Amino acid sequence: MKNRLIITISDIHGSKQYSVHEIIKKIIFAIVLILILIGVGTYFYINLLNTKLSSLKEETTHHKTELAELKKLSDSYKSKNANLTTQQKELIKLIQGTSEKLYSVNEKLIEVEEMIGMGPDLNASFQARLEEERSKATETLRKEFEEEQLSSIQKTLLFNSIPNGKPLNYKRISSKYGYRTHPTTKKQSFHPALDLTAKHGTPIYAPASGVVVYAKQKGAYGNFMLLTHSFGFQTAYGHLSRFAVKSGDYVTKGQKIAYVGSTGRSTGPHLHYEVRYLTKWLDPKKFMFLNLDNINNISDKIKNVNWKSILKQTEKLISLSKK
Repeated sequence: MKNRLIITISDIHGSKQYSVHEIIKKIIFAIVLILILIGVGTYFYINLLNTKLSSLKEETTHHKTELAELKKLSDSYKSKNANLTTQQKELIKLIQGTSEKLYSVNEKLIEVEEMIGMGPDLNASFQARLEEERSKATETLRKEFEEEQLSSIQKTLLFNSIPNGKPLNYKRISSKYGYRTHPTTKKQSFHPALDLTAKHGTPIYAPASGVVVYAKQKGAYGNFMLLTHSFGFQTAYGHLSRFAVKSGDYVTKGQKIAYVGSTGRSTGPHLHYEVRYLTKWLDPKKFMFLNLDNINNISDKIKNVNWKSILKQTEKLISLSKK
């Protein structure tokens, strides 16, 4: 028999002998097991990093879209400002031309006054009237410019306060607003929302600033969220996979609030999206295509909303902010 190193371990239960090559086998086994665990852990960690990277890419795409829209808005305002500046210069030229004509008339009046023996006091009165008319014309121009600016502020306030734009990047509208045959119950019923299909986990963004008043499970809705916005508007979101905010949180327009899922009574991953005004449901599709360019015609596009009262309230808010 070959010479072998034998290690004997004794305790109260007796003695055990181990050959060195058996210990080496156990060490090798332990090392292999550790390497396998490290490999599995690395695999899951890489998957987690890939998921986070995908989420960051989606957020980056969303922010780039927002930046592009803001750039368009900025260019629009610059263009309007340039047009107003041009109009102002043209009006100033018109006022100056009119002033020159009035001065010419004034000189002729002076000649007539001298011919008929009238004093120069009327000339001073004429000059005062001339300056007054010039001042009025300048003030009218200033007010017109301020009214245009006020209109832009109103539009921006509405744009951030009432639901508008798409709440997510969806593939298609699988179910429209209105009466339909329910996909699971097969019964005719009113559908107060749009069903927007998207991949499981697709981020959902707030269509306007507001407060989260409900964020938990709710019957057939599954994971359900309700946001309250300004001027009596609310938006609702059903079948969510998870929430990004909680009840009581204040959210701003464009902030991530939840993720697409298929919880509750659902046939696949999609967003059940509602727009509400006071006690009424409204067609969300009309709000999804609202933007700063067409928001002036909002009262023609969307009925059953007291837009006149809302616009008066925006004027009051803007007036208070200037004090």
